[in-house]
Amino acid sequence: MSKNKTLSAAKNAKNDEFYTQYADIQKEINAYLDYDPDVFRGKTVLLPCDDPEWSNFTRFFAQNFETLGLKKLISTSYAPEAKREKYGVLFEYAAVLLGGRPKNERGKIFVLDHDTNASGRIDLDDLEWEYRTHNRSKGNR
Repeated sequence: MSKNKTLSAAKNAKNDEFYTQYADIQKEINAYLDYDPDVFRGKTVLLPCDDPEWSNFTRFFAQNFETLGLKKLISTSYAPEAKREKYGVLFEYAAVLLGGRPKNERGKIFVLDHDTNASGRIDLDDLEWEYRTHNRSKGNR
């Protein structure tokens, strides 16, 4: 498939993560670090993503958490299909087991700020996540 057809297919599928490759993120962040090596030190990075689980931004910042000196990483998504027909969690797991991605009916929030698995470092394996709840009377969480 030619690059143009691949880009068009991704655009039609609303697959934004296709456009942001890990190597491109690394190159851009390195430019920031060349200018100021402490630009991220002690900072909280908030990443609004289509799906944090598949996001190269989430993966990059989680893998480089300690190197960048981050205080906290929050990667979150909204649920574009929240108003559509509801399916149970069982169907989401089945979709993943069959090679697909779960329905995006509930947004997700990934948080990284400490070593959860006692490995001695904070990295991708320490990401904690949960589904966001949508309670209009109390606001979205």
